[in-house]
Amino acid sequence: MEISIIIPAYNAAETLPDTLRSIFASCPEDDCRFEVIVIDDGSSDATQAQLESRFAPQLHSGRLRYHYQHNAGVSVARNTGLNLAQGRYITFVDADDAVQHDYLIRLYALIHQHPDVDIFEFGYQTFRNQVENALGTGHVTCCRGLNTRQQAFEGAVSSFVWLVMCRLIKADVAKCAAFPAGVKYCEDLMYLCTVYAQARSCYASELALYRYRIGETSAISRVTMAQCQQVRDFLHEHVFHDHQVNHFEPSNGTNQTDTAHLKTIVDANLYYMSHSAGKRTMPFFDFCRQVKRLPILTICRLYTQGLLSRRKTMICLFPSIYFFGHRMKRR
Repeated sequence: MEISIIIPAYNAAETLPDTLRSIFASCPEDDCRFEVIVIDDGSSDATQAQLESRFAPQLHSGRLRYHYQHNAGVSVARNTGLNLAQGRYITFVDADDAVQHDYLIRLYALIHQHPDVDIFEFGYQTFRNQVENALGTGHVTCCRGLNTRQQAFEGAVSSFVWLVMCRLIKADVAKCAAFPAGVKYCEDLMYLCTVYAQARSCYASELALYRYRIGETSAISRVTMAQCQQVRDFLHEHVFHDHQVNHFEPSNGTNQTDTAHLKTIVDANLYYMSHSAGKRTMPFFDFCRQVKRLPILTICRLYTQGLLSRRKTMICLFPSIYFFGHRMKRR
């Protein structure tokens, strides 16, 4: 078995069939080099019935596996999938997303061309309702081509797009970590930081192989200050504490300047998260006291380097305008 694709599903009867069809259509019908593992996280709708009625041949052949568990959250569902996976490589797909028409063919090619690579990174297209109507293309790393784990980690931090669905990971590396149970925001980040630390080499492809659905409300629009603090504590305790980032590259390490630069990128993204939470839940002056801003020149430098999007940059530069703008929209 070459590739295991893990899909956590909760009340996904409406979207999961399209997701599965896109996966099975991305390779020949007789291809048995992969498996799709659906982890039903306590669904109360017709998720199981849809699979049994529409994908009976795939279930019979073993290319599709179904596992039911009592509701425990997406992290536990993904961990269950990791335990069940039999492939040499593991990746993830969300139950309301899709993949490109040549998704599996391209992944096989990457494995064949770079058999020693532990993590493959690839891009994504966004869509809202119709998967054919792409809104744009994004990448989960600033790197391209073959990279050391240090370079790959720096590229991931600089991009700060922690989509586990856009990584294909060797099974022994993927299974050395677990998604944090009970964490509802940035669980991908926490899992991937451990995974990158165990990798020996990574390859970043320019191909946009994943199709990511943009919902009516994004995760950032629901984030709380407590969750922002949880992410901040994790990064500074497990990644940057005492320059612990050095363990990513034992050959020459990360110097103090590089570590400080990565921390600055992280702080800018954390400020963006905190602003989203604070503008919904806190009085303005409390927000100003609790959320420390970065220097204006630092924000502008990150933007010119392509390390902050225009929206994040504007919010970091003019938080008050966005704060009061949000309050006015709510009236």
